[in-house]
Amino acid sequence: MSRLLTAHQPNYLPWLGLFHKVGQADVWVVAADVQFTKHGLINRNRIRTAAGWQWLTVPVRTRGRSLQSIREVEIAEDPSWRRKHWQTLQGNYHRTPHFAEHADFLESVYAREWPYLIDLNLELCTYLLEQFGIEVEIRRSSTLALSPDRNQRLVDMVHACNCDAYLAGGGGSKNYLDEDLFRRAGIDCRFDSFAHPIYSQAFPGFEPSMTALDLLFNCGPASREILFHG
Repeated sequence: MSRLLTAHQPNYLPWLGLFHKVGQADVWVVAADVQFTKHGLINRNRIRTAAGWQWLTVPVRTRGRSLQSIREVEIAEDPSWRRKHWQTLQGNYHRTPHFAEHADFLESVYAREWPYLIDLNLELCTYLLEQFGIEVEIRRSSTLALSPDRNQRLVDMVHACNCDAYLAGGGGSKNYLDEDLFRRAGIDCRFDSFAHPIYSQAFPGFEPSMTALDLLFNCGPASREILFHG
């Protein structure tokens, strides 16, 4: 039986697509030694509101650190963001059917100080994996000996983690992956096909690509079935 590996950055409160991909893998390599980029999803994500949606952004220290990796990113010292994020989640989701089931965990997360962004993100990701019933081995890319070349790096990950298949994201992934390189290395290269499910949200209408918390708050124990089977 083949062992499947996937890789992805440790995003803040990730959207459902990340969990759909990771949920099919035996190993998730957390790609935290790659360069941090501003205005991406590493330190922010979207929640559902009455007006549609809004960003929740973790303030991070970037001045003079343009080349820092994700694992090096420090959270800004101002603690007010933690209170604002928790109050914003409460304000928009407190009436959803399953918010109360997760409130204690989230309140405790936002009550803690987090010097580094990766630790916060992995704490939240690990919780969400558990709630979706996803069992996966988590490895950090920084602990592996990897080539700097984008494609060879992925091949190295697969071999280092004793896997023989790699699961890439859909869409643009096919544009940069060298599938011939994977074949020569004896690796089966696959692509995730994620169709975003539609479910009842806290407000009228449906907004896709929200944080995975949105599904969890609204659908509770049914979330896994909705995530993987729509």
